[in-house]
Amino acid sequence: MALNLMIEYWILLALVALFLYGMSQVVNKSSLNSISAANYILISAVATMPMYLVLMIGYLYKSGGWQGGFSYTIYGLLSVSFGLTGYYTFLEALKSGPVSIVGSITAAYPVMTVIVAITLLSEVLNLFQGVGVAVILIGMVALSYSNESDQGISGISRKCLVLSIITFFLWGLWTIFIKVSLEDLHVAAYLGLYIFATPTITAIYLYYRKLPGEKIVPNWSLGVKLSVIAICIGQIAFFCEVYAADTGPASIVFPLVAAYPVLTVLFAMAFLRERLSRLDLTFVLMVIFGIVLVSTV
Repeated sequence: MALNLMIEYWILLALVALFLYGMSQVVNKSSLNSISAANYILISAVATMPMYLVLMIGYLYKSGGWQGGFSYTIYGLLSVSFGLTGYYTFLEALKSGPVSIVGSITAAYPVMTVIVAITLLSEVLNLFQGVGVAVILIGMVALSYSNESDQGISGISRKCLVLSIITFFLWGLWTIFIKVSLEDLHVAAYLGLYIFATPTITAIYLYYRKLPGEKIVPNWSLGVKLSVIAICIGQIAFFCEVYAADTGPASIVFPLVAAYPVLTVLFAMAFLRERLSRLDLTFVLMVIFGIVLVSTV
């Protein structure tokens, strides 16, 4: 089988998302040292709502009204709700357990996507892409468990385990429903649905947390500034990921983008002067090799 090195547009978008997600997590690492998860979630909601509102207004103006079918609109609403709820449960899991265990569980969510995409959406991978997806997933999980072993953490709370598994399923459902909804919805229309999901799910989360106002609204500090930067970078990455999923196979796009923790490790080495063991470097190279294989069409 000949190896075609031409890169399609959706692969380029997925690679941009991969790069930006990795960069945003390095900035997040600095910001979350001084603000809480609730602070971050509120900042994220306030910062992203205007973006989604502009997308929705622009779509409605250009298309002359809502053009999506009822069932696909419901699929879209389910998708954005699953994705956003998963993001919040992910943050809560990080608060109650080691990031390496949480990451190893949640980063495997593309497995659900690949299985459903091939069995139900009739997507087909060539040999190189199939091997690449497998190598990426194995490398991510191995890297997480390697870090866990180095840190010497042997236990995990039931709360952390439950939240991590919930996040795994929520993100898996998000990727499945986004691909189904984008068969009928315009990308801008899909993203515009977040104007309904974001305030609703954020309000439910804050109500469930039952935090006093002074613990929810942060002071304007360096941590807040860094979080805004991280959120903006992550939002651009998210837009690229959604546009990639709109035109490319879900069985490749989501495993490829989900490899962003590897980029985070490399950025942390470069900018935060964190060190990488030889074993970790081997797993990082595995993921990079998988990305090269996946990028062949």
